[in-house]
Amino acid sequence: MTDEVQRDNTPPPTALEAIVDKTLRSVSDADATAASKRVDELRARQPNATTEQLVEQLIKQKAMQAGMVGAATSAAALIPGFGAIASFTIGVATDVGVTLRLQSELVLEIAAAHGHAPSHRENRNALLIVTGVNMGAERMVNQASRKLAEKAAERMAGRFIVKAIPFFGIAISAGANILTTYAIGKRANAYFALGPDAVGDWDSTFRAVTGLDERKLVGWLSDVMAAFGQLVGDRALQLRDATSRFVRQRFRKQ
Repeated sequence: MTDEVQRDNTPPPTALEAIVDKTLRSVSDADATAASKRVDELRARQPNATTEQLVEQLIKQKAMQAGMVGAATSAAALIPGFGAIASFTIGVATDVGVTLRLQSELVLEIAAAHGHAPSHRENRNALLIVTGVNMGAERMVNQASRKLAEKAAERMAGRFIVKAIPFFGIAISAGANILTTYAIGKRANAYFALGPDAVGDWDSTFRAVTGLDERKLVGWLSDVMAAFGQLVGDRALQLRDATSRFVRQRFRKQ
């Protein structure tokens, strides 16, 4: 009876919690094997790199990928017609599930970089500890990502991309993904280097990250926005050319 009452009083999961749970449940032993292979390939390309240097490379790769996902997601809402360009030429799903998947892969890669080969159950426990985000931290992410966007806009002032797209709104979304992915990477590194007790709470991690590494993160965000601007321009031209070819072919048939 007590168990029944307890179940009845349990609040239903939020949409985000449901996505996180689905993502964590979908992580398999095959994902861990693939992560280990990617780390081996990176180590082969940089045989003299330390574990910390490899981890930094892994974090940067995933943070910038997540930043591009955030930029594309935001652009689909802010730029008229971009959704069609994205679906026609980029071919990626741009939603929170993709970012969570990238972050989960990052945790597995960092485990492999430290020589850990945890079981599926241990992987899931590590992911839960490392990726847990509370509402207070989410507000901090929002505030910090706006600050990063402002600094990126200052750094890129005068470039065509700043004027050609809704730069600030897109940069906030990209910056939020970069921030959270970077913080998750730092937490994962602490977890596998020093143990679960070294991870600490999310707020402390986030304050340390934003306090120490702001210049680095602004640089990454600027690089993502520059790459995104190039991508939008290239894909828009491809779509224009494809449309022109289609129209010409239609006229020939008439």
